[in-house]
Amino acid sequence: MRVLPLAFLLGACTDLSGYQLEDGEVYRGEVFGNDEADCSPGEPCSFIRRGFVDGAELDVNFDPALAETNPGTLTTRGGVCDPVFVDEPLLPIVPLAHDPLSLYEIPGAGRVENFMFTLHPSRGPLAGRDAMAFVSLLRNGELEVRIIAGAGRNDCAPDDCDAFARGECDFFGVFSVRRTTP
Repeated sequence: MRVLPLAFLLGACTDLSGYQLEDGEVYRGEVFGNDEADCSPGEPCSFIRRGFVDGAELDVNFDPALAETNPGTLTTRGGVCDPVFVDEPLLPIVPLAHDPLSLYEIPGAGRVENFMFTLHPSRGPLAGRDAMAFVSLLRNGELEVRIIAGAGRNDCAPDDCDAFARGECDFFGVFSVRRTTP
């Protein structure tokens, strides 16, 4: 009996080259969530967003061809306290190449492929903590990026810089990013 490689069976022939950035380009976009203008001052209010302030932006340098070795970096902008990420490397999870979890899908049309990475920041409010990044390539050429650190129970007020500096705050953010030249 002939055994076919897992990559062949899973249809790994999808061409992802259209998602590679040109020199000077970056994927950029804002975090989803309620507008803080509709909330009580100094209080967290978004049921979907933790740790990232309203209007926070994410820059993603990502190359799907390097997803298993050196996929790229994340940088955040905006906010009252320190940036969450500054050129933070996306770290591949090596065992995923041999695990069905690498085939995870998020419901909803328009996703071409999904990737999971870890982050281990050395600075900012997540310094010394592990975070997860879920990157979805969308059919329209954009990316959707989810960032998770902690269980989401510690939803700090956006202006509580002391709590962020002590590493007490959890993070959950969904960003829709599109290719741009800054």
